[in-house]
Amino acid sequence: RKNSKSPIAQIKKEIQALLRELAIERDGTCVMSNYPETGKCGGRKKNGELILQFDHLNTRARNISFGDPRLGILVCKRHHFYYKKQYPFEYERCAIDNIGKKRAHLLYRVREDTKPYKMSLSDWQLVETGLSKELNL
Repeated sequence: RKNSKSPIAQIKKEIQALLRELAIERDGTCVMSNYPETGKCGGRKKNGELILQFDHLNTRARNISFGDPRLGILVCKRHHFYYKKQYPFEYERCAIDNIGKKRAHLLYRVREDTKPYKMSLSDWQLVETGLSKELNL
């Protein structure tokens, strides 16, 4: 699939990269590695480094939560693309356990909010700026 060249699509791509970096700082490695029942991590670069991705626990389609690092976890490619699809309930259980009660409560509140939130390019730029500042602290 081709990536959109729209300014909002481009800034969301940058936000996703910032979320990944923040999650690496916070989580260190794939959070599923703390749960033996989920199996070993997988998906490596040619140099042997584990491929790590930020997984949004609320749908990415929801603008209001897209740029919130509290609402996602760091997972390897195997757990993100394969384990999550094969064992969605177990994946969710481990993810919720990993984020703790406070972040889980926030996640449930965000999931219940079904209002559409329109965001302009300047709104997305503010999200990106905030994440950049948080990363540089």
